[in-house]
Order: sequence, then structure tokens, then C-alpha cells
Amino acid sequence: MLPLLLAAFLDTYSYVDIEAVRVAGDPKSFVKTAKIPANPPTQACEFLIAGAGMGGLGAAFRAADRGHQVCLTEESTWIGGQATAAGVSALDENKFIEMTGGPRLYNEFRRRLRDYYKRTYKPTKPTDNFNPGGCYVSSLCYEPKIGAQILEEMLKTRKNITLFRRTRVLDLSREANAITGALLWNMDRQQALKVTPQFVLDATEMGDLLPLAKTPYTVGAEAKATTQEPHAAEAANPACVQSFTYPFVVEHRPGETHTIAKPADYERIRDHQPFGLAVNYPVELGQRGAFEYAIFGDEPPIPNNMSPKSIFRWRRVFDAKAYPGQHNDLSLMNWPRQDYHDESVLDRSPEDTARILQNAKKVAFSFLYWLQHDQKTPGFKLRLDEMGTADGLAQMPYIRESRRLQAKGMVREQDIVFENSPRARAAHFADSIGTGFYMVDIHPCGANEKGRMMMPKPFQIPLAALEPRDLTNFLPASKNIGVTHLTNGAYRLHPIEWTVGEAAATLASLRRKGAATTTAVQTELTKAGIQIFWFDDLPESHPAFAVIQMAAVQGWYPTRYDDLHASPDSPITRAEAAKALAAKHNIPGNPERSLIEKNWMAVDHRNWFHGDLPLYWTDIRLPGFAPAAPKRTGPVSRADFFRQLMK
Repeated sequence: MLPLLLAAFLDTYSYVDIEAVRVAGDPKSFVKTAKIPANPPTQACEFLIAGAGMGGLGAAFRAADRGHQVCLTEESTWIGGQATAAGVSALDENKFIEMTGGPRLYNEFRRRLRDYYKRTYKPTKPTDNFNPGGCYVSSLCYEPKIGAQILEEMLKTRKNITLFRRTRVLDLSREANAITGALLWNMDRQQALKVTPQFVLDATEMGDLLPLAKTPYTVGAEAKATTQEPHAAEAANPACVQSFTYPFVVEHRPGETHTIAKPADYERIRDHQPFGLAVNYPVELGQRGAFEYAIFGDEPPIPNNMSPKSIFRWRRVFDAKAYPGQHNDLSLMNWPRQDYHDESVLDRSPEDTARILQNAKKVAFSFLYWLQHDQKTPGFKLRLDEMGTADGLAQMPYIRESRRLQAKGMVREQDIVFENSPRARAAHFADSIGTGFYMVDIHPCGANEKGRMMMPKPFQIPLAALEPRDLTNFLPASKNIGVTHLTNGAYRLHPIEWTVGEAAATLASLRRKGAATTTAVQTELTKAGIQIFWFDDLPESHPAFAVIQMAAVQGWYPTRYDDLHASPDSPITRAEAAKALAAKHNIPGNPERSLIEKNWMAVDHRNWFHGDLPLYWTDIRLPGFAPAAPKRTGPVSRADFFRQLMK
């Protein structure tokens, strides 16, 4: 295989070292050339995971915990992707996150963050769901550098992960339907490495491996005729990719002056964006209409933890009042008006990529100057150390929309959005490998698109959205799955990316062992604390979490149309038990009548079934079903019943 692998690569490659791009200078100066020697070192690699962001870390940790050797690449200095290097340290989650909806490993990351701030700064009023920044937009806001530190600690506990930091995948070698080799390039040492992976997972922020793998993918907006989405554009538009952002952190130092030098071309950028604190929430969409925000304010939060006024508190990442004697407030600036929306950075030449990134940085610095100068907050000091960069901007841009795999399955708007419907959940996917809940949040592109927000119902991630049509050992592991331009706006968030990564690694692991049925994948994921059916009262720590999840996704667990409750510790009724038993054993007809006829469930001396009464173990006559020595005969909880049913 090695001669074929060597022949697949060119001698030189042009690329952009994204972290090295600066706001000033010729864009071409940031375009680098990788010169590949005739015989670079080679290395076998069981799992190659490209990108150590949320999806990549979820994938790497899951693969490692399943006993695989992992090669993990990351272009930036920090691992963590949007949670750290891209500066979005106000986690985009949902109002249920403290109870449900977060994978076990992701919850460990959240718990370690809180423990760090409690241990290091000793807040005056620590709570179970303590928020280090006391921000509005999320229940967990923190400094990006601390998030990177926590993830590094989690990485070090897994000895079978080799991290290739500041390294990118330059090329892939493909034979028939399999990836046979990968060319890695360390940008600091200017060194090449060729690896022969058994499985490749693309967890990059932009889906960079999709074109290298020569697998079909989509960029930008699809046509309505393709997706049948009610709010899709009439014509496909590859240029219509969500805007991206360079976040930064400022410290509020009242009475001081830290205004940066006026950026070049400031007035044009200010007016073109345009900068401002006014936001129009369209009345025609049933929203509040025009609204004027302010820099500061202490008004109480409104639904979804959004501030009614203060953009400073919106993403505050350090709450000085919570930590006596520490430094001033810190706030993450990731405001829609600082988005770069003129051009997409996807599928561009290296020269164009460098130019576009420079322009985005110019917007970020201009927005900072606008805050300091035009809005009269000269005490906003740009904190270089918080992002770990020379210029104070995030190491990597926050990319909202990636290249997206043309997978065996696609998630469309009508699968997750039910406007004016009492339905509690979105469309059910029998092959679900995860869940999510976030609004369809579209930051508009510069191609005549208006930003649109739609509220979905808690949704699932179908396995088919991760499966390429033409490759057997390659999977997407981030926001590059089979979603549309619109549904990407709901699937691109921290816990959802993490879930996708864990699911991709689990699927790859089982395929390596020749046992990758949908049920097998779902079983392993639920054992690992990943929710595949949305309940609001079934945390991954519940003893019956896995069995209830599996029963629910197969349609056996009693659920309601209009609520999200599992009620795992509530009594199960005789009728619910009969329905589940009949479903598992594929018994047709009326469940109660059928089970009575089979003498699997008892009736009283009047021949009444009493379907609404709670079940007792003695009600079931199916041999071997009831536990041999139950602590009590009943009422039987839902959790206890499904523990027996799912054996």
C-alpha cells in the first residue's frame, strides 16, 4: 500500500495558517507552502480525527475510552474549537441543560469548569449550577483560556490519544470506497507525516476533509425544490453561508483609557456593517419589533436568559461581584453587528482565504473601536491573554456553517420546526444517535439573505445524516453532517457537536468490530450517557437512563404527545405495561386482549383487566419476566419495568 500512498500526494501544497493571519499586511504573506520531502516519516493510525473542537474531542474521548488508538490533529494552539480557540465561551445550550440533554462527557467538562472557579476564586454564593460569568445568554460562561485548560486536563487522562497540535491534514489518499492514507503537516516545525488510518473522522470547523475525501458535499443554501423546506430560497446559492465572527474579550476598567488606534477604513466599515445597538425582531414573524440595547444595565433577565438591555452582561465571562478581591468584569464580545457577512471563507483559494480573514479581523477591531470611542467606553481594555493571541482576537474564527456532507439522510426544516403545534417533540427518527434543542438561528450571509430565527421542538440526530453515500471508513464528526443551510442553524451548537463526535466514534468503533447495527450503536451510546430520545426528567445519571432511552426510541416506552416527561420513578400502569410487552414481542391486535389470551397478564375474578391501575409484579404471568426477589411487589416503577423488559 505504501507506494500507492506516496504516489497519491503532490510535492508542494499552498495553505493559510489561520492563527497567524494578522489584520495588517499583504494577504499573500499569510499563504504558506508545504514542501513535502521524498520520503517523509510514516505512521500507522487506527483512528485519525481531524479537528480537536467540540466534535473532535467528543469523538477522541469516546474512541479512546473504547480502547482505540487515536491520532488527533488541531490547527490552532488550543484544543476546544468554538468553546475556546474560536472564543465562544458562552456555551450555546438550552434551558434544560442542567437536567438533561448533555452527554456525560460533555457534562464532565461543564462540571470541571465550575469546580475550577469555585476552587480558585471561592465565589460568595456558589450554587449547584454556578455560572462563573453570571452572563445572560448561557447558564455557563467562562474565560476561553480556562476552558482550554480544562479540556487539556481531560485529554491527559487518556494515554491512547496522540495530539498533533498546530497540524492540518493537507491531503487524503482514496482507493475505491476507502481512505487509505493522510498527509499531515505541522505548521510550526514545517514537517510532514504520512499516516495510514483505519478510520477517518472529519471534525474540522469547516468540513475541510470532505473535498479531500472526494465525497459529495454542499456549500451554502439549497433550493426549495431540493429540500421542500417552507423557508428555503427559491434557488440554490453556494455563496449564502452564515456569517462568521472573530470574538474578543474586554475588561471593564472604569476611569481608565484603553482605546485602540483608529482602524484603517473605519468609517466605511462602521457604516457598512452597520454598527449599532438596535435590533429589529420582525413583527410580521410575531416578534417584539425594533429594540434598542445598551452597553450596560442590571435589569433582570427575560426568557432564554437574554438581557433586555446590557450587551456587556450578555456574554460576561467573569463576574467580579461573585469573587471578592479579584479583577474586574470580563465580557466576551460576539455581537451580531461584528459578524463578517460579505464573503464566505469556504472553498476559496488560499489568497482569498487570507484576505477574507483579514477583512473579518478588520471588522472586529473596528467594532472594538466603535465601542470604545463612539459609545464612550474607553475603559474597555482588550485582554490579549484571554484568547492567547498577539492581537487579542480569537485564535480561530467562529465558523457557524461548514461544508455539509451529502449523506444518506438529510435533516430538513420540517423535521424539527412545528410552528403553532402542541407537539412536544420534533419528528422521530428511529435511527436517532443523539438529541438537541436550539433555535434555528441564521446569521445572514452577504447574499441578500435576511436573518431568520425559528423555534424548533427538541430534535434528534439521525444516524443516516452521518453516513456518506460512497465511503466505508470516513465519517463527519461535527457540524458537517447531513443538515441543510437552515437546519445547520440549530445543529451547530456546543453540546450537539459533541454528541455528533461521540456518535461518529462509536459507529466507527463498531464498524471496526463488524457489529455496527443501528441498535448496537444506540445501545453503546445510551450506555455512555448520550440521550437519543428527548426527556426533560431523565438525566444521564439515572440508573435506568439507558434502558428507558432504548425503549423510547423503539416506541415501547409510554410517552405523551404534549409533554416531555419520562417520569421514570412513577408507577407504570397495567395498560402501559401490556402495550410495551406486546410491542417488544411483535404481538398484533389489542395488547390487553392478546396478553390475556396468552396468559401473560392476569385479570381479576370478574375478568376485568384494570388497565389504569398501577402494575404489580404479580400481575405478569410471563415466565421469567418478573425479578426473582423484588424488594417490593409493586406498584412497579416505569424504570423497574423497563429494566426487566430490555434484558
